[in-house]
Amino acid sequence: MLNRNFFFVTTALVSSCVLSGAAFGADLYVVGEPTLPTVLPAVSGINGKIAVQGGAFEDEGFGLLTGSVSVPLGTRFGLQADGMAGAREGDFVGGGGAHLFWRDPSYGLLGVYGSYTRREDFDGHVARLGVEGEYYYNNWTIRTVLGAESIDAGSAFVEPDDGFFAFTDVSYYIDENLELSVGHRFTADRNALALGAEYQLDQSLFNNGVSLFAEGRIGEDDYSAVWAGVRVYFGDDKSLMRRHREDDPVGWGDEDLFDVAACDRDSKSCGSEGID
Repeated sequence: MLNRNFFFVTTALVSSCVLSGAAFGADLYVVGEPTLPTVLPAVSGINGKIAVQGGAFEDEGFGLLTGSVSVPLGTRFGLQADGMAGAREGDFVGGGGAHLFWRDPSYGLLGVYGSYTRREDFDGHVARLGVEGEYYYNNWTIRTVLGAESIDAGSAFVEPDDGFFAFTDVSYYIDENLELSVGHRFTADRNALALGAEYQLDQSLFNNGVSLFAEGRIGEDDYSAVWAGVRVYFGDDKSLMRRHREDDPVGWGDEDLFDVAACDRDSKSCGSEGID
């Protein structure tokens, strides 16, 4: 079993570095890109993405359609709206989120994040509100979001859980169109390892950017999940790394998908020992 205190401290330290880096980071940018005379805007222009994905969470299969739209708010600020709809074991799951952020694509992002996701079959939900940050150094990116969460399994036997969450990823771009990531998730009072990969296909073959991606989670209390999908980007043609730094921030909505069901099965993770 993973050491909870180790992961909690690690996430806090990495989060602190990211938020500091977003404010004081060095004036570095993408390897191979020319030096620009002026800083780029927080969002290069109105853009979006849609993804179709499917996989398994423990013993449950799921399929999802997710999407995001990002818009610039002046030069230094941006706003992104996220949405998702799908099914787990035939039951509807849907939700949304929002990011309001300051960003300089040469070194980082700092903003606020909120989300709400609901599962239809037992009227459970996950709600989160927090602070997010990103730090860019050549081909490396560190992302984090942390704050307060409320997980309600919609059950008379399990009380809602109000607590702390923290998600962190460290990504490396093998080249500008291939990203590999490793990270940590702390939610519902448990820790998990997060692994991910995304590859943008040759843009000369498509009218828009198209990527393939895969994610995995493994953690405490026999927690495990794996999924994969296809993502289509709308906006200017550019590399995957530039899309992540100049257009839409990476969303965190996938994490909401798993927490309600886990809470429903494990009352200890949701602030209650249940009813005898």
